[in-house]
Amino acid sequence: MPSTEKKRVLATGATGYIAQQLLPVLRERYELRLVDIKSADRAGHPVAGVESLDLLSADTLTLQRLFRGVDTVVHCGYHRPTGDDPQSQYDDEKLNVDMMQRVYQHALDAGVRRVVAASTNQAAKWYEQPYYQGLKDRVLPEDYPRADNFYGWAKASYEALGFLYACGSLGSKLEVVQIRIVVPRDVDAARFEDLPRERYVRDLAGYISERDLQQLFTKSIETEVIDDEFGIPFQIFYGVSNNARKFWSITNARKVIGYAPEDDSEVRFADGVDRLLR
Repeated sequence: MPSTEKKRVLATGATGYIAQQLLPVLRERYELRLVDIKSADRAGHPVAGVESLDLLSADTLTLQRLFRGVDTVVHCGYHRPTGDDPQSQYDDEKLNVDMMQRVYQHALDAGVRRVVAASTNQAAKWYEQPYYQGLKDRVLPEDYPRADNFYGWAKASYEALGFLYACGSLGSKLEVVQIRIVVPRDVDAARFEDLPRERYVRDLAGYISERDLQQLFTKSIETEVIDDEFGIPFQIFYGVSNNARKFWSITNARKVIGYAPEDDSEVRFADGVDRLLR
């Protein structure tokens, strides 16, 4: 008989934009621990159950307590950069890489089964250039990461670190899923009235609805086996809905975890598509 006990999930960055889309279903399905450096969301509304904690500065004993008894970590924590110049961006994004490494290491030390991290298509955003030039038909999770900004570089570093922890060279294998989210917001045609039409098409292609995002994360948490072809429990999934215009591949998410997105931006935003593209 399968266990009916709820998985214990630690969600970091629990007051942030992505976590707020996930929390309704996470609260329903799991026993949660929520942490963030602040206790309110972007609108200033308090988020119930959030423990105020900075993963970068917390001491070892505090983090050991936090990770103890956890089945899965959903990592949405993010240190927002404060400067615009390249050196400041690098220094700030390096803090995010350090935070991801702390999550991996404490998860491994505590015997956590899996880490599911909110990543971004920016880890391989450069590929959009050859796509629009007609030199590449689809962007695959297996393509070599090619970031064209420091934000994407940090997320690509999440993935390289994740494989290191998943392959077992540091001890036991930590299961790792990186979700490259593309456009997790409504695609409002009014925002694109005075912009090149390819900007609108790009967001239509990358849209992911809230319910598809929730499905992608919950299946990444619950699927028992996520091994790749070499037996390493490591996967990168693109976070997009079943959009007619999508060029980021979700084939591996369909095969490995049974991801079955329900929404299509062409239908969801049909009025805007008619106005701007037809």
